[in-house]
Amino acid sequence: MNDVRIDPQFDRALREVLLAQVRTSSKPRAQKRRWLLFAGALAGAGMLGGVGAAATGLFSLPGVPTTTVLSSPSTAVYSGTATADLGPTPAGATGIEVELTCLTAGKFTFPDGANISCSTADPGTHGAWSKYVVPLDPSTQGVTITTAPGNRWQIVGRYISQAPTDWKVNAKGETYGVEVPGRGAPDLLAVRATNGATGYVYSDQMKGTDPASPEEAAKNLPKPQREVAVYLSDGTTQVGVFMAPG
Repeated sequence: MNDVRIDPQFDRALREVLLAQVRTSSKPRAQKRRWLLFAGALAGAGMLGGVGAAATGLFSLPGVPTTTVLSSPSTAVYSGTATADLGPTPAGATGIEVELTCLTAGKFTFPDGANISCSTADPGTHGAWSKYVVPLDPSTQGVTITTAPGNRWQIVGRYISQAPTDWKVNAKGETYGVEVPGRGAPDLLAVRATNGATGYVYSDQMKGTDPASPEEAAKNLPKPQREVAVYLSDGTTQVGVFMAPG
């Protein structure tokens, strides 16, 4: 166990994907499970998903789309509901990469319904920051963020082009990588173990981690947890454990 070495590029890519996902919290129930697993991620454990995730300039985890930036970043501060105009859409753009920072407490909703909520303790901390990829709407030249009057927020937006990547396959014929919308999960899902190691858990070990309902998830009550073994991509060499909701 002490001789196991984690690829540093894999580790950096995982961290960025994790940060890109951890604040994307309130789409319909299909994403509730991902949110619950990400909620404690920065404390030492986190499961990865593919929605809106990009490891630009870094080694990409299998299943994470490759990202090409097509425009210079546009930065602005707004109050209340507003549309950040990013200018004409470049040819080949597939989405808009958004970094949104809460400057006050409040709920901030993206055009596709994803949203983040900031408490009074978040502004001025890392908890106020969110990164998300908004699907491109050809009818607009920017991103509309919906929030209550007086709620202030900062946005950094840029047009990007994303291309899907395939999962990889280990010597046992098992696929490994991140969950991909429309494709589901590979045999081995990328996670960060409680000891900080990066690796994979068997996706069938994660079944049953969904909350019973959106209402139950919204209560944010403590849930029983269980240990799930974390392996290297070979699915055999254990590097730690992941605490999954029971």
